[in-house]
Amino acid sequence: MEDKEIKITKKQKIVAGIIVAVAVILLVSVFSGEKNEPAKTTSAPIKVEEKLPEKAAKTAELKAEAKVKAEPKEEKTPQKAEEGQKLPEITKEIIEVEPKNSVLTFEATSEKPLNYQVFYTVKREVWYDASHVVEYAGEAGTHKYSVVIPSDKVFRVRIDFDSNPGKVTIKNIYLDGTQKADLNDFDGYAYNQIDSKTKNKDGSLTLTSGEDDPYMEYLTPLLPE
Repeated sequence: MEDKEIKITKKQKIVAGIIVAVAVILLVSVFSGEKNEPAKTTSAPIKVEEKLPEKAAKTAELKAEAKVKAEPKEEKTPQKAEEGQKLPEITKEIIEVEPKNSVLTFEATSEKPLNYQVFYTVKREVWYDASHVVEYAGEAGTHKYSVVIPSDKVFRVRIDFDSNPGKVTIKNIYLDGTQKADLNDFDGYAYNQIDSKTKNKDGSLTLTSGEDDPYMEYLTPLLPE
């Protein structure tokens, strides 16, 4: 019985030794594996606050550019007056439009300078007056005159020859502009304070007067009555 117990004890020792050996082998293999693995390098953690500002700035800049391109251009709206504030009045530039003119042209020969006056009316009811007259300073000799009448409508016309003009020869009388008329029919005129008148072969008319208000008035209306 004692021998049997000793054998059992030895067997237990052998098993225990095997277990220990296996454990040692396992420990050796574990440690050797750790040595063979590349050493893990630890890096300092990235500081978020150091990297983000630069990236955030670029992102914000790109967003701002995209917003500017996407947003429509704002139209300027009239400034509104705040309560108790008075805005300056907007004044519009007034452009005066010149009326269309008519032009009375004629050729005249006189012995001395004369102040020609052209009276006109624009309506049937209006008589000749100081508001419808154009004066033109003529010279001695033969000259062609163009008297501008500030109206595109002329109803009647009258030519005055200054005071005491002496002898005056006139021809080629025309109304030009928007309204046109041939006024060379000397039989169609009424004459005032004319001492004598003579029709010449070249179609002109010679008048003589020593009065203070000589004139010739074309009687036919130049516009429909």
